[in-house]
Amino acid sequence: RMVIDDKLDNYKGNIDALQAIDSMEVYKWMISFGKKLLEDPLSEEKRIDENRVSRCQFSLFVDWEDGKFKAWSDAMIASGYAYILLDVFNSSPIEEAKQITTDHFKKIEMEQLLTMNRQNGFYQMIEMMINRIQAV
Repeated sequence: RMVIDDKLDNYKGNIDALQAIDSMEVYKWMISFGKKLLEDPLSEEKRIDENRVSRCQFSLFVDWEDGKFKAWSDAMIASGYAYILLDVFNSSPIEEAKQITTDHFKKIEMEQLLTMNRQNGFYQMIEMMINRIQAV
């Protein structure tokens, strides 16, 4: 069993529990992750077009920096889902991270939480991270 499976099961459990209370609780939870993301953000030099998640309606950037993935966004929900993606990729051993696919993330059913634009950004960010990790 890969690290990603445990991580995603954990996130899915949290999302389901929060949704059972109130859908707004899920957004508050994601916003709290967005604040955590900004504690160690992607450096300004790396916030360039080639690192931009272009399908996100807000500014969202991701790249490999200091031996791990880092991201930055000016939007709290985007920052929240970016934090989740960084956590999953950065917690996995490199060889395992190189096996991650977008299908892994279907397990947490983000499409139930995110607008179409945010879903597009979420899945594009995963694809960018998959492509970058292959070069590490």
